[in-house]
Amino acid sequence: MPTAPTLSPQASPGHALPIRTLRTLTWSAWVVGAGLFLALGGRWLVQGGVDLAVRVSGTESLQIQDTGALHEFVATLAQVLSGVLGFTISVVAIVVQLSADRFTPKVTELFLREKVNFYIIFFLILANVVSLWSSMALSIYERPALLIGLNLVLGTASFLVLIPYFNFVFNFLQPASIIHRIEQQVQQAVLSALASGPEWCRSSRQEHASEGSPQSKSSLAHQRCLSALDEIKGIATSAIRQQEGIILLDALDSLKAFWLFYAARKEQLPRNWFLLSPALRRDPDFVSVDEGLLRQIEMEGSWVELKILRQYQALFGEGLNGMRQVSTLVAIHSRELGIRALQTQKLMVAGWVIKFFNTYLRAVINTQDIRTGYNLLKQYRMVAEAALRQHHSALVLEIVGHFRYYSLIAYKAGLFFLSETFGFDLGLLAQLSCALRLETTEAILQVLLRLDQDPESEQQESTLRGIRKTQVRLAAYFLSCGREDLAKLIYLDMHHEPLVRLQIIRQELQSTTAEFWEFTDRGENFYYLDPVLQPYADQFFGWFPVFSPQMNAGQEPLYPSGQGSLELP
Repeated sequence: MPTAPTLSPQASPGHALPIRTLRTLTWSAWVVGAGLFLALGGRWLVQGGVDLAVRVSGTESLQIQDTGALHEFVATLAQVLSGVLGFTISVVAIVVQLSADRFTPKVTELFLREKVNFYIIFFLILANVVSLWSSMALSIYERPALLIGLNLVLGTASFLVLIPYFNFVFNFLQPASIIHRIEQQVQQAVLSALASGPEWCRSSRQEHASEGSPQSKSSLAHQRCLSALDEIKGIATSAIRQQEGIILLDALDSLKAFWLFYAARKEQLPRNWFLLSPALRRDPDFVSVDEGLLRQIEMEGSWVELKILRQYQALFGEGLNGMRQVSTLVAIHSRELGIRALQTQKLMVAGWVIKFFNTYLRAVINTQDIRTGYNLLKQYRMVAEAALRQHHSALVLEIVGHFRYYSLIAYKAGLFFLSETFGFDLGLLAQLSCALRLETTEAILQVLLRLDQDPESEQQESTLRGIRKTQVRLAAYFLSCGREDLAKLIYLDMHHEPLVRLQIIRQELQSTTAEFWEFTDRGENFYYLDPVLQPYADQFFGWFPVFSPQMNAGQEPLYPSGQGSLELP
């Protein structure tokens, strides 16, 4: 029967055995070893002194006269050791419970399963038992030196072991350590299924033949995997509520690391791993899913990826209009996983990532969180850029279609700046497509040209000008690449614009500086026109009959230098 491979430090991507832990174990071994050496050495020193006294006195042996003192010493040692045991258990129980309340109840289970804790507590109990029986046995032995030496050794070791043990406990309860151990558990569930092979498949077939047993091997493996992923999400949720950014990042990194670990072994897993067991159907993330969609998930074998994305979705919602950094980090991790799926040609998985980006966008619009949407769109655009570079044209056009749809939804919801951001990112996609000489360039441009809406208010007017400025920048880029045909399409869409609006657009493009005067995560100024493209922009504006070199002569700019950009809400 094949056995499941054990996890090594290299088995977990992004996690290695902490150097601090190795140093702690080494230091602990030295302390305990030194304590035992001193205890045994002290016994040998006492025994040597006794032998010397015997030779000097000329007597056959040196008897210890005060046996009452020995009884009192051993009885006192027994009381002290029982106090040490009680103190150790009390401290450990308190800190473990506090950690469980702060992070996840899984901490208690992990702690109890750790063998080091069993060995230490067993050793302290053993020292207590030996000391207790020694106090009763002193009256039996005529030469109790060995018994006294044993008590000295165990008593000394009991004290010396406390420092490294408490150090181990506090390191064990560090959030990063807890997350890493939970991640190891979920990885072990995958490795067990991978190693069990045919036997695991037979167990799964018997389960389905008997209408499913919750205790079957497949169901238990799925339950272990689902439970561990839920615990990681629970730690992340707790970190959000306590404003613990580092712990949150560790939890998100753990989910991503498991995704990559699983993706590397997914092809080798037995087919029955992907069947929806009773444990999967009862999981909160799947119990409400439509049966038809469940069959699709089962057919694609993508329940693990969907489970992780559902965890991301929940965390993304927790950060909206609050700890926005959470939502941005979720978007970054989703983008990294989507790009990885594209690079490995896992288009079905990439499709799920795109669906969840759309879900994030819907949540942003529903909660009116413009700042989060502003950062989210950059990550979504980067997925589309990766698809362009991988020549997945159909996927790119699908994303572009989503951009247009959610841009219109945002515009109707009054999130005008978000609509402007959609336009900016579509412009960058069109530039990249043109640079790569792909056939998607004109299709992306056509979507961008359909974003602008007739303004009915000053804010809508500002949004329209922002989208038009993106189109002008794109036209200048097309002219610099020799694609006058595409620049003409932009001109035909803009030729009916009023003169005043065109003048404002041109002056804002000329006056906007490269860097925005506030710090933003994206680090991009939407309306900055590279000086290299300025002649091409002038060429583009020269196509409009209303423009002539004399018209702008002597005019004051409508905006001071550097203030052509909108302030981010």
